Amino acid sequence: MRAKWYFLGCLSSIIILVLLISLGISSLVKLTKASTNFNRVKDNSVLYLKLRGPYQAYSNISDRNFKFIPDTSHDIIQKIRSAKEDPKIKAILLEPQFVTVGLATAGEIVKSLRDFKSSGKKIYGYLTSGGQTDILLLSAADVVAMNPSLSAGFFLEGVGGAITYYKDLFDNLGIKVHIIRAGEYKAAGENYTRSTMSPEFRENISEIYSDVYQVLVNDLARSYDLPTSAVRYTIESNERWMLTAEMGKDLRIVDEALYFEQFLKSININSKQLVKLNNYTAETPKPAFNHIAVVYALGNISPVKAGWGENNISSAEYVKLLDELENDYNVKAIVLRISSGGGSALESELIYQKIVQVREKKPVVVSMGAVAASGGYYIAAPANYIYADPYTITGSIGVVSMLPDFSSTAKKIGVNDEIVGSGKYLAPMSSFWNLYNPDVEKAMQTMIDDIYLEFKTRVSASRDISLNNLEKIAQGKVWSAQKALEHHLIDGIGQLDDAIIKAAQLASVSNFSVSYYPERKQFIDIILEDSFNFSSIKSLLAEQLVPDYIKFPRTLQQIYEEIKDDPFQMRSEINFDLQ
Repeated sequence: MRAKWYFLGCLSSIIILVLLISLGISSLVKLTKASTNFNRVKDNSVLYLKLRGPYQAYSNISDRNFKFIPDTSHDIIQKIRSAKEDPKIKAILLEPQFVTVGLATAGEIVKSLRDFKSSGKKIYGYLTSGGQTDILLLSAADVVAMNPSLSAGFFLEGVGGAITYYKDLFDNLGIKVHIIRAGEYKAAGENYTRSTMSPEFRENISEIYSDVYQVLVNDLARSYDLPTSAVRYTIESNERWMLTAEMGKDLRIVDEALYFEQFLKSININSKQLVKLNNYTAETPKPAFNHIAVVYALGNISPVKAGWGENNISSAEYVKLLDELENDYNVKAIVLRISSGGGSALESELIYQKIVQVREKKPVVVSMGAVAASGGYYIAAPANYIYADPYTITGSIGVVSMLPDFSSTAKKIGVNDEIVGSGKYLAPMSSFWNLYNPDVEKAMQTMIDDIYLEFKTRVSASRDISLNNLEKIAQGKVWSAQKALEHHLIDGIGQLDDAIIKAAQLASVSNFSVSYYPERKQFIDIILEDSFNFSSIKSLLAEQLVPDYIKFPRTLQQIYEEIKDDPFQMRSEINFDLQ
């Protein structure tokens, strides 16, 4: 029997390896073809941005031909910039449909589109169905047409979100989760211990959502030349859930109600002129002697190194990368683009210390994306200058840990661990079922209070804010960009390009090129690397294939894994899960 399973295991591994190599070779062939498309673009072409679904901000893989590797907003922006300078591209046709990116990322794309128009070229927009992110993207278009069917439409949903609370379910399962925290407003984990939202968290999150909502209303009103009252009424009081083309015309969001082919004819474009995004290669500018390095720091902060196609911030990877950039003479300054709700306190501290070291040698500027909170703010604090996007959520200076108690569950299912040996904390370190006891909770609270003080000390020193004044804006509170600016947690409100310009100014360089990190690799390169492993494939496939509602059972395992080896977390509950 063992021989049979061993044979099947080996056979499965061989099949998977052959499949991956085949995909890699196929990907290389496709990539080679794609790389020549830039030169094959014909005169009078139109770059067709048919955007669908989610886009990461950045990926460590540049191969777009493998089915499960998504495009990134970084690619979109680079291709728009390249098309601006390409004499063969006369216009852009933008057709978004339920694009899922953070509002901060959407703003970056809109900025690149408006820069494209500064060359005198046109942007045409078309909509069949979509949400407010699509409407925000279409605000850069010169003309917007929409499918006239009454089954077509768009939504202006506003700003907010839902947080699922599990306490009643956990009670039924016999599970109790103990939250140890420092910071009155530190809400991470309360959804495991409460049935409803705490008043403190509701107060804080409502204020945040209100501030971000106002930014959105102002952006839409300014972009479409509408009164803010009209935008607010449409989002808050309109009787129709989905707005049709005619309603869009009344709001001046839509210019024409036409079917797609009719629209192409009206703007004198035929389908043969359209160059799809995947078939267009961004031309890499000739690098200058001086470099500004943009380092994307996206996702959770944890000791786990990011797999291929994944976003994660580990000290092992980022300290090494920052060390290389620090010692690269051609790199004159570093821009850290952060979109993270935080994570490991220790990992955050290690990255913090490295940034402190780097800034002694060359400027470090931070550009915040959708969320740079808790551990995400910790690693931002030591920068020479910090920009937050108008849509950024930041702050959350606090510390939290969780101790799940499965003792009641163990009794229900007939499980009992007998602990043998010496040591005050032997039981929780040895047994999943005996993880919690009051002594452990008391000891962890002491440590969390110490780590919280260290967090505040780091911010106080980096931002030149006294500890007394910092305590008023800490306590785990999160802030909008404008409020963070008022509290001196950041230095300015701006986008990634603003941070790059600031970095160049601080480095006293005027002629420079921009390089992006972590360096991107081809699919075949990753296969040949020693670090390649099948667990990354399993993780990526699970994220792509498993619906969210089926992923719930992993929540219990996730709690245990996080506190088992890395119990002290700087994590914000407010995370739009977007970059």
